Amino acid sequence: MMNSDVRAETVAHDREVAEIERLREERRLGLAFGPGLEPAYQLDYQQRAAAAFRYGSILVFLLYALLGTGIYVFMPERDTRSWLALYGGIGGILLLAGALSHVRRLNSWFNVYMGLCGFGAVTLSVAVTGVVHEVEAGQLIQAAIIYTLVIVYGVVGLRFQYAALAGWTGGLAGLALSSMLGGSLSWEILSRTYVGASVMGMFMAYYAERRDREMFLQSRLLQIEKWRSERYVEELDKLSREDGLTGLANRRHFDESLQQEWRRASRQKSSLAVLMIDVDNFKHFNDKLGHPEGDRCLRRVANLLAAHARRPGELVARYGGEEFVMIFPDTDHQQAVHIAEHVLDCIREARIPQPDGLERWYVTVSIGVSATVPSERLTPSRLLVASDQALYAVKRNGRNGWWFQSPETHSVSSVQFKDASWMM
Repeated sequence: MMNSDVRAETVAHDREVAEIERLREERRLGLAFGPGLEPAYQLDYQQRAAAAFRYGSILVFLLYALLGTGIYVFMPERDTRSWLALYGGIGGILLLAGALSHVRRLNSWFNVYMGLCGFGAVTLSVAVTGVVHEVEAGQLIQAAIIYTLVIVYGVVGLRFQYAALAGWTGGLAGLALSSMLGGSLSWEILSRTYVGASVMGMFMAYYAERRDREMFLQSRLLQIEKWRSERYVEELDKLSREDGLTGLANRRHFDESLQQEWRRASRQKSSLAVLMIDVDNFKHFNDKLGHPEGDRCLRRVANLLAAHARRPGELVARYGGEEFVMIFPDTDHQQAVHIAEHVLDCIREARIPQPDGLERWYVTVSIGVSATVPSERLTPSRLLVASDQALYAVKRNGRNGWWFQSPETHSVSSVQFKDASWMM
């Protein structure tokens, strides 16, 4: 079964898919999602925009510098100083924006700092037109305005509203700055360049963001589908390794783990122990109380056993029916017997009622114990067989106890036995 975190995430994904499908059906012209998707889009967009400008800022600066050299050739000497101050300021803003994009902690502030840099660049590009009097240089400067606006609206990756705010407020601030510097602006040229480029840039920015939002929705659907596929594969793998009734490892998982721990113990020359556990008189329990109660009894025993396997490599599995098996790496004969005694005590203390008809009032278990250091003469299956033989030795001697047998021993009569009668 899914845990609570996975279940909650599944519900959230289902809601998100429903919201995405609704947005795609409506095909609204607005540039905003609902409260569930908009924050995720904002974060994703700014991360991608900052990463793109991080590597594109150098090319943008180089192209701007190349345009500046063309303007400088035609710049009259009397305007050179003012032009260099303003035009160089724009270049400095481009460098600052590129440097800020390399500070990854500022990615979530990308629209803010890039919007301010765009505002400054537009302000200076408009203001510089008022300090140039040469016709040829003025035409190049008009081209520089268009270039700056294209950068603000279409290159740096600002969202539509930030780009529009930076473009228009920057233009107004540029007019004010030019007036403060005593410049004279050609309104006809300015309207054809600044206004025309701004309107065109707004369409570019709007269309780019619309496309980006559509791509984001598609990407989110793919991500959710991938997440679902991974959870489905995990669930199938879990089901193939987990016992459906008790939630413990199943026989397949146990067999794989035993082989793995055997190889590890063989490499490390350490001891490996296996405990085979059987719920005593379980058929009587089922016959008297029914299978639903029998299932509840097995689940309770499983939970008690699971509490004894907490270290890495330790495993509790349902071997079949009312039989369980436990693996304990780095555990020798004495340690394995000690664990068996603890398990017996734990089951007794749980006081699971046993139905009438037996001498015992509470459910008990029998435990077959085996431990060894792997060698070339032995196999994992031999260790398992030894614990199984020890289990049946306990059952023949009254149940409710443990019996140890070494896998090197092929005869049941030579096992070490702890009398179970005192545990009755």
